[in-house]
Amino acid sequence: MKQHPRNSRARGGRRKAAPRRDPLIGFETTATIREIGARGDGIASVTVPNGANIIAYVDCVLPGDEVRVALRQKRGDGYGAELIELITRSAPASEPRCSHFQSCGGCALQHLDDAAYRDWKRQKAVIALQRAGIEPDDAENLVGAVEISPPATRRRAGFAVHVSGSGVHVGFHGRFSHTVIDITDCAVLHPGLMAFRDAFATFLRACDLAAAKVVNELFVTLVDNGLDVVIHASAEPGLDMRQDLAELAQDQDLARLSWKVGDAIDEPVAARRTPTVTFEGVVVPVPPGGFLQATHTGEVTLANAIKTALQQIPARHVADLFCGIGSFTFALALGGDRRNVLAVESDPRAVRSLQYAVGQSASPIKVVDRDLFRRPLDRSELSGLDLVLFDPPRAGALAQCENLAVDGPEWVLAVSCNPATFARDIRMLRNGGYEVQEVMPVDQFLWSTHLEMFAVLRRRSPAV
Repeated sequence: MKQHPRNSRARGGRRKAAPRRDPLIGFETTATIREIGARGDGIASVTVPNGANIIAYVDCVLPGDEVRVALRQKRGDGYGAELIELITRSAPASEPRCSHFQSCGGCALQHLDDAAYRDWKRQKAVIALQRAGIEPDDAENLVGAVEISPPATRRRAGFAVHVSGSGVHVGFHGRFSHTVIDITDCAVLHPGLMAFRDAFATFLRACDLAAAKVVNELFVTLVDNGLDVVIHASAEPGLDMRQDLAELAQDQDLARLSWKVGDAIDEPVAARRTPTVTFEGVVVPVPPGGFLQATHTGEVTLANAIKTALQQIPARHVADLFCGIGSFTFALALGGDRRNVLAVESDPRAVRSLQYAVGQSASPIKVVDRDLFRRPLDRSELSGLDLVLFDPPRAGALAQCENLAVDGPEWVLAVSCNPATFARDIRMLRNGGYEVQEVMPVDQFLWSTHLEMFAVLRRRSPAV
């Protein structure tokens, strides 16, 4: 039976109450910075009017600094706080390397001096091992020095794009903000990426406003023979836009320029030459937006670490899991003694690129298209291997590590770009009988809070 509202207010629905303002927002107090937290901000304990102690997160400060802050927004278990006054600085701070530090969300740690920065990054690896169940002293001894990529060497970047009647902004989001900061200089990115950012911003400003507004993001990758560019948009480009983009690609000597709408496959708008990279002397074609290590220096550092580890490991049959287009596949196959490599990847375009390169090089590599999250290698597939290397996305390799813990070979090499999932996966392997032999932190994300890690693990011999 249909029910009728009792009164006129019911017809329109109950009026929502206005959200209550957090009484702590705007509260000012003094504090001492205790440490630099995992997100690169200073952590302080402050006492609020009701007598409670809460955590305040403050940007661009050093441990021991005396500060006056104002609480601005709730953040997790505490409050983000604005620095009102630096009362006492505990140690000299480094000068910012670019003009956008403090507003841009890309860098959080430019104010640390080199020694403090290296120690902070190394401690992220130490803490990850502790979370994997390793005793603090042992974790300290297992982690080596941080290998840091130099400034101005990052070779891939995703620029946020915001176009409105008030202007065109191409850059990065502000720290904890949706605002797009126009980046006119950057101490981290390769100059070639910044030069194209500038050219693309100029290009968009000359476009019809309606056509330009469909552009959401710009992904640029520096490969061996130029720039590979993918534009993410909310709609297909019109005929005029296509023509203008082709001219832009020619003017900027791009290797390839592609357009992508939603989850659709990238459509090349201007394919002037096939973008390629070289691994161990083997030339590999790069699919649009294909994954590469963030810096060439970092890639070489990791490949050399793998080859050094292999010198001590009698491995003839190895697997390279989450292999991408082969960043480490050829190092496994061709570094020193030739090894038989099973290379597994779920991105079909990456698989095709690697298969092509393997065919051209006659390397002892078998490339398989397989989703390791849903179908990790099982006992029958792991039983014939001497070593497994995995380099998963940020989500880690939990399903595969569950199988490795039970049926894995004697040796495992782990590469990770996420200390949290690295700790979880290493804990799983340790529970299955593996011991961590060494860990090398690799910093390809200069002055950010991100960190890459390489670990060598060996299964413990059964007790006699």
